[in-house]
Amino acid sequence: MTGTHAHALSVNDVRVGTHPDKTRIVFDLSTISDFRVFTLSDPYRLVIDLPSFDWKAPALTGTNMGITALRHGNLEAGISRIVFDLNRPINIQSAFALPQQGAKPNRLVIDVSHVSHDHFMRNKGETFGTLTIEPVNLAAKHGAYTGRTASSASHPAFTPPAPANKPAQGKKPLIVIDPGHGGVDPGAIGANGAHEKDIVLGLSKALKQRLEESGRYRVIMTRETDVFIKLGNRIKFARDHGADLFLSVHADSLPRPNVRGASIYTLSNKASDAQTAKLAARENKADLIAGIDLSVEDEEVANILVNLAMRDTMNQSKYFANTLVDTFNTGGLKLLERPHRYAGFAVLKAPDIPSVLIEAGFMSNRNEAVSLASKEHKDRFAKSVHKGIDAYFKTVAQNEQQ
Repeated sequence: MTGTHAHALSVNDVRVGTHPDKTRIVFDLSTISDFRVFTLSDPYRLVIDLPSFDWKAPALTGTNMGITALRHGNLEAGISRIVFDLNRPINIQSAFALPQQGAKPNRLVIDVSHVSHDHFMRNKGETFGTLTIEPVNLAAKHGAYTGRTASSASHPAFTPPAPANKPAQGKKPLIVIDPGHGGVDPGAIGANGAHEKDIVLGLSKALKQRLEESGRYRVIMTRETDVFIKLGNRIKFARDHGADLFLSVHADSLPRPNVRGASIYTLSNKASDAQTAKLAARENKADLIAGIDLSVEDEEVANILVNLAMRDTMNQSKYFANTLVDTFNTGGLKLLERPHRYAGFAVLKAPDIPSVLIEAGFMSNRNEAVSLASKEHKDRFAKSVHKGIDAYFKTVAQNEQQ
């Protein structure tokens, strides 16, 4: 987990032990705390929510519980999440806190056992613990999305978003910048150990500052801190605020460490190439990575997909993407071959807001991962995107006068 904020709670160690009748997971904590523990499917996951913590535990090693990955990070203001990815179904037998006893620290103990898939599905969603997550106003605390937290135990039903309220005539255009990933979802891990979520937040802040200093635009970001936001809520944030342009900022990763360069993506039901299809599939799994059950999203997603027939929006997005390709070239930013690509990215599915996803570079390329974090590169990125936005809105204004 990133950030320098001190938390009252710290996770100092995590251990996994196998017993004849169960597998026991023990977290050593700095203090006794409320908690919430539950499981999710597709893939199998064990999720632990706690008040915001500092993670001080060493890497988990030597388990035979079927753990394939362990992640942790911020879920929302005041709440952090731990996610175990599993390769087999489990059942939570019990979860309880033990106060400090002599040399033994405060502990959170979770007992689980391996079960059949049918058994797992019957008990999925059962929640252990006393932590209650209430709806919060993230905008008030972080200058970001105002919405509800996803709960595995009881999911509020989503209703289709109302059409975005466009700014009144004469108002400065509103740009929504969406730094990808965040919180419990780190995104790509760089060859130098950097996290995509931090790199793209830095790029987005540099762009926001430049656009605001120009005096031509109003600018807001879906997140300004290391917090997780669901994909659908990023879209809803832009529509609720009446965005005129939506830019999602990411940094890619490939098994080939020599590949580098930026690319611009717009929405299409058919990916432009196999690599792009795989990238979209990875990005669209962000909610799964964070331990959220997507089964409750069907109604909202379906309503958004129905509105994708608004071809004018897609055409505007394509025009803006091509404009960015031009300004990246003139701005000295390296681009991939065929830099304008197409895929079904979830964050580009706002039906009435021209939207692009910018892959600023490759975290898997060590030199580029370092460069993406530098002030020089942030400045070049912000300047190039700014020029592209200026050119786009100049064309919009000319078209409106015709």
